[in-house]
Amino acid sequence: MNTGHFTRLSGEECRQLVRGSSVGRVCWLSGEGLQVLPVTYAVSGELIVFRVDPASVLGELAGHVRVAFEVDDIDVPTGTGWSVLVRGEAAACTPEQTLRLPLPWAPGNRTLTVAITPLAYSGRAVSADLPRS
Repeated sequence: MNTGHFTRLSGEECRQLVRGSSVGRVCWLSGEGLQVLPVTYAVSGELIVFRVDPASVLGELAGHVRVAFEVDDIDVPTGTGWSVLVRGEAAACTPEQTLRLPLPWAPGNRTLTVAITPLAYSGRAVSADLPRS
């Protein structure tokens, strides 16, 4: 009997999963090449917002930059998980546009708030077809 699945998530399911998490990865083509870096974030309305050090490579996101943003959750012992990909545009935003953000895990001067305006959501949920004992 097959018990596993690989399911496409709806846009609303993807939005709910992103709203329920606080760590994701932002990906963009920087001046140094392709970058994929983790950030702690929050959702404010439709915006995905996080703080960065303006002098770091993440500071490039202050301009209007096309990005991909990924959030996922994997449970290796049970062979289950999900992954959501958000395509959008990042830009600097004012604190009035944001809610209280989680503290960044990395130390440093994180004075620039960046917001991603989502343009499209896609996601998948997976459950392995593991033998049950």
